[in-house]
Amino acid sequence: MTESTARPRAQAATLRVMIVDDAEETRRSLQMMLSLVPNSQVVAMGTNGREAIALAQHYHPHVALIDINMPEIDGLTAIQTIRRHQPDIICIVISAEKDPVMLQRAVAVGAQGYLIKPITAEQLLSVMERAGKAVLASPTPAPPSPPPQLQPNLEELAAAYAQTRRADDEAVAVFEALARQPDCKLRWLMTLAMIYIVRKQWSKLKALAERLERQAHSRG
Repeated sequence: MTESTARPRAQAATLRVMIVDDAEETRRSLQMMLSLVPNSQVVAMGTNGREAIALAQHYHPHVALIDINMPEIDGLTAIQTIRRHQPDIICIVISAEKDPVMLQRAVAVGAQGYLIKPITAEQLLSVMERAGKAVLASPTPAPPSPPPQLQPNLEELAAAYAQTRRADDEAVAVFEALARQPDCKLRWLMTLAMIYIVRKQWSKLKALAERLERQAHSRG
């Protein structure tokens, strides 16, 4: 495969993200949180450094979130290889430990960010904002279309939050995003109403109740 410099380049409209971590829970958590980041799209996920290299060559992401300790090929070696052939990719290291020596090694191989587990939505959003500015500041490769099954799914995320009865800010953001869709299912509106009750957000509850009443009248 030719290097990225051999392909046409164009300014990015959507931030394309690759997640590589051998822990399924981390991959899923990051994918869910990224569904809340504006203008971002998860285009590929992998479980080890070898997959990271192959996926980067195939999907040409703008940003790669890569764990350090992984089987077959570790994250730092993968980043070094990816950056050698695709220097435009912004690589963000994921680690369970804040080791200064490891951080220095990560920077040395080309990592441009460092996220410590457990990763919060605020930390991820901050990193993605910086990455987005860096991507928009310089031209990036025109990517192929990503496979649809890797698109973040708000309903899948909402179902997981509803099952665990989450009522935090992230859960509210997901259910409110669904509520803004014209064809939002009644179950998500009712779940959002219950969250508003738990959080004592009465003004939002009133507005939602009025919407539900209008919908009931329109059906009748």
